[in-house]
Amino acid sequence: MQGVYRTSAGYAGGSEPNPSYRMMKDYTETVQVEFNPQEVSYRQLLEVFWNSHDSAYEVSSRQYRNAIFYLTEEQRIQAEQSRDLVSQTKNRPVYTAIEKSGDYYPAEDYHQKYYLRRMGELIREFQQMYPDDDQFVASTSAARINGYLGCNSKPEDLQKEIGLLGLSPTAQEHLVEYVSTACSRFEGLTCPAPKKK
Repeated sequence: MQGVYRTSAGYAGGSEPNPSYRMMKDYTETVQVEFNPQEVSYRQLLEVFWNSHDSAYEVSSRQYRNAIFYLTEEQRIQAEQSRDLVSQTKNRPVYTAIEKSGDYYPAEDYHQKYYLRRMGELIREFQQMYPDDDQFVASTSAARINGYLGCNSKPEDLQKEIGLLGLSPTAQEHLVEYVSTACSRFEGLTCPAPKKK
C-alpha cells in the first residue's frame, strides 16, 4: 500500500516487560505499521485491517486475538467508528478489541518479513544489502516486497515501483514472475490466519 514505509511483527497489549515468542506472557502478536499520513490515512489503514480478518470470530487465545492498538485519541475514535460501521454493515457482532497501545516489543528476527525470508534468491540480495538484521527489518523495500510476496497488493502496483526497490534486474524478474503467478487470483488483502466461514 502506498504510504506504508515500514512494518514490524511484534507483541503489544501486555503489562509485563520483554515478551518473546516462547514467553508471550499477556501479549498479543501484532504488526506495527509506520506510514506517511500525507499519502495514506489512518481510515484507509483501518479499511485494510477490517478486510484482512474475520472480526466476528471470537478468538479464545490472547496471543492470537484480533486487536487494534491505537496511539492517539483521534485514532481511538476512528477505530471505534470503523468497528461500529463494520458491525452495522455485516449485521453481526465484532469481537476485535480496541485498546490503547502500551509498550511494543519487536518479535525475534526470524519472525520478521516472513514471506521474503522464504524466497532464497531475494533474501540473499537483501542479506548483501543489509548484513545487519535490524537494518533489514527497518528497510522500506523489504517491507514493500514482503507485502507483495504475501499478495497484499496488486501486481500492477508492483510494476509501477519495481525499479525503486533496490533489486537487481534478475531479482526484479523473479519477484514479478512470482507475484504474477502466486497472486494471479488476487481478490484483496490476505491474512496468514484462516478466516472462519
